[in-house]
Amino acid sequence: MKTLKCDLEKSVVNIGFICAVLMTCILCFTARAYSDPANDQSFSVFETLFRLNKQLILNDFSFSSANIFQKALSGYITMFLPIVVAFPFMISFCTERNSGLMRFTIARSGKKQYYLSKFLSAIIGGGLSVLLGVALFGIIIALLFPSLSSYDIPSEQMKWLLPEGYGNMIAKVLVTSFLYGALSTLPALFLSSFCRNPYIITCFPFMLNYVRDTAINKLLQSANTEQGLNKALLYQSLSSSAITNMIYSRKLDELLKNALIFNAILAISLLTGFIIILEFRRDKGV
Repeated sequence: MKTLKCDLEKSVVNIGFICAVLMTCILCFTARAYSDPANDQSFSVFETLFRLNKQLILNDFSFSSANIFQKALSGYITMFLPIVVAFPFMISFCTERNSGLMRFTIARSGKKQYYLSKFLSAIIGGGLSVLLGVALFGIIIALLFPSLSSYDIPSEQMKWLLPEGYGNMIAKVLVTSFLYGALSTLPALFLSSFCRNPYIITCFPFMLNYVRDTAINKLLQSANTEQGLNKALLYQSLSSSAITNMIYSRKLDELLKNALIFNAILAISLLTGFIIILEFRRDKGV
């Protein structure tokens, strides 16, 4: 616990963590807020604020702060999150490793404690940075957009829009943000076990994430047969953003269940690889 506390302080109390929070908040503004039915043109939250008529925002409840807040984990954040969440732990870990301090830290804390504390501090730091970034986005959205209660919506429709209430909706978005950020940190953490270049550690997971989602989109587009449609649900659960379905799911459906199982296997596999690589390095990464 002492080792974990020290590693968390290194990951959270640094400029990289602050940058990750701010960048997450900015990326949330790229989420699609509105689609014009006349020409099928999409508008991000940024574009909605500066290009759309204010009267339209006041008349259409889809512009409510609650509705937009639920879309925080969409847009470009799904593409760039692997880069953003690597900032909190990467700065301290690369500094510790390149300076040779890593060898003395392992000798003082023990190898198993060191590996697990690095893993836990990395995913907690990444998860917290996304959670706080989304929370900051929510605060700004609450100030810029009308609340759902300000629209003239029948009570029956209100129950459909927010079936679990404001509190549960906010909690689900924040919990999903933490899990999404924690899972997005894993590829960069695994790379750090054998790579010392911070640019590769941050950028290579971004490339892998892009290739994976592109391949899954191709598979989904080709799923035009009955057999292919049956596999489409499995393909969707393998995408990097599948975990975000927790925001809208009221129960553990098949898509979310498959996504949780896949990400759990991925997390265990990358942790195992991280430990094995460091364990078999005689120089202990120095």
